[in-house]
Amino acid sequence: MNSPNPEAAPRKFDSNTLIWIAVIAAAIFLAFRFPSVAYTIVVFAITLGVLVFVHEWGHFQFARWGGMKVNRFGIGFPPWIYTRHHKGIDYSIGALPIGGMVDIAGLGSEEDMVAGAKGDTEALNVSTSNPDAAHGEKQFQDASLGWRFWTLFAGPLMNFIFAIVVFIAVFSFWGLPDAATSKVTNVVQNVQGGSPADKAGIQHGDKLIGVNGQKAAGTWQISEMINDSAEHFSRARVKSSQAGITARADYGIGTVRPVTVTVERDGKSLQKSLTPILQERSTLGGSGEEKALIVGVEFTQEMAFKKVPLMKAVPAGFVMAVGISSQILQMVGRAVTLNLSPEEKRGVGGPVKIAEQAGQNARQGFGQLLLFAGLLSVNLGLLNLLPIPALDGGRILFVIYEKIMRRPVDPRKENLVHLAGMALLLAFMVFITLRDVIR
Repeated sequence: MNSPNPEAAPRKFDSNTLIWIAVIAAAIFLAFRFPSVAYTIVVFAITLGVLVFVHEWGHFQFARWGGMKVNRFGIGFPPWIYTRHHKGIDYSIGALPIGGMVDIAGLGSEEDMVAGAKGDTEALNVSTSNPDAAHGEKQFQDASLGWRFWTLFAGPLMNFIFAIVVFIAVFSFWGLPDAATSKVTNVVQNVQGGSPADKAGIQHGDKLIGVNGQKAAGTWQISEMINDSAEHFSRARVKSSQAGITARADYGIGTVRPVTVTVERDGKSLQKSLTPILQERSTLGGSGEEKALIVGVEFTQEMAFKKVPLMKAVPAGFVMAVGISSQILQMVGRAVTLNLSPEEKRGVGGPVKIAEQAGQNARQGFGQLLLFAGLLSVNLGLLNLLPIPALDGGRILFVIYEKIMRRPVDPRKENLVHLAGMALLLAFMVFITLRDVIR
């Protein structure tokens, strides 16, 4: 009787293999069933992956320079579907392509925070420190205050440096964005969920060529024709100070009537009936708010670039990064004081909205995508510096406290504070993602 051959036994798949199979199957399905969605997801994953890598590399490199022990460098969130162990460090890729982490011994990684949020308090325990540990084996708290500060600050710093380099590269190869020659086309870039256009079946890529049987040469004519669907109490025309354009100033809106929009799709003309709705928006310059008739579409903007020499591209890159940072800080200030405009509230979004915008910019050209990546990098760096527990800014506050008070906070109490911050951030992320999906 022959003994059983162990090599002939069926091979068991581990959880990582099953996750890979599921991811590949989902990617194939999306690519064939929803190619536009698949394209958006791929662009988003690559763009965010690069920005997260730059951010986490800053933490990683400064921690190693400071002699700290690094357990893991991960891109994405667990479960880990790929891990390579090299010189005592696990280099991992997560199944969720959002975020990343550097697990520095004694610091308490994002992975520990998530485990703690699930009730695993053991994940928050801090290892016994060893001030005499060799270089490369130190706990985070064993390093000097200077190295701890720079290790935490390095992530956002790398995002700022990356953004500046990207801006300089775009301005050098493509040129500076030129508002004078840029134009908005009649092609629909995005349709707001639940809007009149969405209910009427207008889609991304449709070209709006007329309203109520009248042809329109541009978006300005379309806007005026849609405004004609309401009974205005005043139709006085005023001359705008910008480019001498004559615009209509409407005071008060009565009954809104349905309109028929002519849409060009795949070489065919379609008629779509819809009723515009009133929606609040910021006035020109953001000095106030007004109600305007909208149908819920965003048109494609064709960005034009003006060539400049490298000597002008370099300072322009710094100016761009500083300008974006200033705008973000102003918006954060308005958010804290609950003074955001309706448009700003609608503009706030999570991963779904960012992915959508990444796809839109990619379709307008690689230069436009790079500009968006630079903008997103500044956002990522600046928001991580906010003094919120679990973020880099929140951790830096504890280092500053130790510097001033000459004594550290109890590590377990600090980790509990970061756990609470992580729980709030996760809850906010779920909320904002659900809001994006519903839209």
